[in-house]
Amino acid sequence: MQEYIIYIEKLVWSVPLVVILMFTHIFLTYKLKFPQKYTFKGLKSMLSSNNKKGKGISSFKSLMTVLAATLGTGNIVGIATAITIGGVGSIFWVFVSGIFAIATKYAETYLVLKYRKKDENGYYGGAMYVLKEKLNFKLLGALFSIFLVVASFGIGAMIQSNAMSESLVNTVNVNKYVIAIVVTIICAYAIFGNEEKISNISSVLVPLATIIYLFMCIYLLFIFRLNIIPSIKLIIKEAFNFSAVTGGIFGTVAIGAINAGLSKGLFSNEAGMGSSPLFNVTVKGKDIKEESIIASTSVFIDTVIICTITGIVLVASGMWNISHNGMELVQNTFSILPYGNFLLSFSIFIFAFATIPCWGYYGSIGIKYLFKNSKIQNIYKIIYTICVYLGTILTLQIVWSISSIANALMVIPNLIMIYYLKENIES
Repeated sequence: MQEYIIYIEKLVWSVPLVVILMFTHIFLTYKLKFPQKYTFKGLKSMLSSNNKKGKGISSFKSLMTVLAATLGTGNIVGIATAITIGGVGSIFWVFVSGIFAIATKYAETYLVLKYRKKDENGYYGGAMYVLKEKLNFKLLGALFSIFLVVASFGIGAMIQSNAMSESLVNTVNVNKYVIAIVVTIICAYAIFGNEEKISNISSVLVPLATIIYLFMCIYLLFIFRLNIIPSIKLIIKEAFNFSAVTGGIFGTVAIGAINAGLSKGLFSNEAGMGSSPLFNVTVKGKDIKEESIIASTSVFIDTVIICTITGIVLVASGMWNISHNGMELVQNTFSILPYGNFLLSFSIFIFAFATIPCWGYYGSIGIKYLFKNSKIQNIYKIIYTICVYLGTILTLQIVWSISSIANALMVIPNLIMIYYLKENIES
């Protein structure tokens, strides 16, 4: 059974999906007249929005919550895995995917904000509502919600709690069943709360973990400062190295780097999946274009900055020559720092902890769309909390694969929404 699921995962995340997503990124960049040019304006607006008073969630807190869902093992171990699979040239293509993905993040957020709805609790919406009510694609709306819920149990609950458990067990040797109970109780507090409670938690934890992680990376870059320029040159050289490794154009070094880099970059920032607009839609700001620009900066922070810096650090360390496993490569590199493995584990723990309630919120939106009954919505939260507990004590290879499949399948209805309504997006 597991073999078939892993095969399906490789099939859905193979070249066709990567090509479709990358084409969408490039097409929207051209169509929307390079929205990437507003990135630094978006960062400035995001910071200033946190000081604005008014009912609802600020753009800053919304962005931190979205980053909570995307930052983590994908930015660290995922980049190391891209190097072990596709070589150091894959880092260049991670960077490229991040630059162009900003346009898709802007487009999907703009559409969801444009057609968002409002009730007594505030704004709500998502791709499923746009597909059903604007395009009359009821089946696609339902499928998007189903895939969203499935993904939430895996990538949101079990995988993140598993990362938290492993980081603590490997660092401080705590019994995983004790971790399971403590983590589940703490996460339940946020899971059974509302979006404002989730955003408050994320607005504290995400900046903290990001600063610690970036500080470690900068420290390592200082240690390997003489290797930085040579490493960047090597990354670019290998990105365009068409020397054959197995035969034919598709067996070249560059093709392996392109496939690994683009797929890891796309998976990391979730641009095109339609997940992050589910929270972006709750912001109190009414300027749709400005809020979409702010939302798109999550890709810049997630992929262009953090993933790229991680890649340069791993290459500059030279460990990629001796480590052939993603986690091993990361641990060997960061262990060079004083208390490096402890700080790395702490960062992964915080990123994972911030992710759990955010994806729980995403999944609850999917359940709310599928079932109007509030009892079923509460049952979902109970099951989600149980999954948090199970994730801390189980081996999750099959869960990783199922979640990855669900993520990929979310892309299809979301891109259909974007292409059908592309003329309604203000550039």
